[in-house]
Amino acid sequence: MTGDRESAPPEITSGDPWPVTGPDPDDGACTVTIYPADRPADVMRAWAALPDGLGFAEAFGDVEVILVFRPLDRLLSGEPTGTSSAPD
Repeated sequence: MTGDRESAPPEITSGDPWPVTGPDPDDGACTVTIYPADRPADVMRAWAALPDGLGFAEAFGDVEVILVFRPLDRLLSGEPTGTSSAPD
């Protein structure tokens, strides 16, 4: 990845779609989905594509795992995340 977040995302080993979504317009959350066939390098590329200023908030799943990242200011303030179930 060249660092240009506007360019086409790199191919993921599992063949699944690019795993990073967001930021959500309501709460600024982003997600990273980890698929069963993803290699550590795939996970690191997805993680590196997240915008600055986010912190890990919660995780969902058992086979495909969805990691949710929210703006640090919301996490550190103790503000409720507003999510009690997996993202769509």
